[in-house]
Amino acid sequence: MQCLRLGNELATKLGDTTRALYTSFSPPAATARRLNPPPSLFASVSQANQQQPPPALSTDYVAKRLTTVYTVSNTNNEFILISDPDGAKSIGLLCFRQEDAEAFMSQVRLRRKELQSGAKVVPITPEQVYMLKVEGIAFRFLLDPVQIKNALESITPSC
Repeated sequence: MQCLRLGNELATKLGDTTRALYTSFSPPAATARRLNPPPSLFASVSQANQQQPPPALSTDYVAKRLTTVYTVSNTNNEFILISDPDGAKSIGLLCFRQEDAEAFMSQVRLRRKELQSGAKVVPITPEQVYMLKVEGIAFRFLLDPVQIKNALESITPSC
């Protein structure tokens, strides 16, 4: 019995306190209409102020800004693939620098006489590389040694 009475008294006092605070700190009538209802005395998570995620970049926008890579192709614009001695596995080599692709082309010309005059370095976009991967062709990137050196220097603490 006493617990019920204590609970009722607490609820009444809480309601009285809330009303007293609201009337004590209420804005003038002209601005009261423009404001939101009074804030709750209890903490809550608000869903109204969630920020929307930033708009996504279009595929065309991203594709135009990706770095072009280089590879070697034959006269039919087919990629020259590197194969293991058994011919079981083949991969395409993609170079970030045109000079590296030209060095690869000179190696191809030395090893395959039929490609001495037909091999050429061609630029390719990463989007095209992705489409080739979907078709099941494996490619490996030949990284720029200067970029590797710069990356290593940026993560190594200076003395």
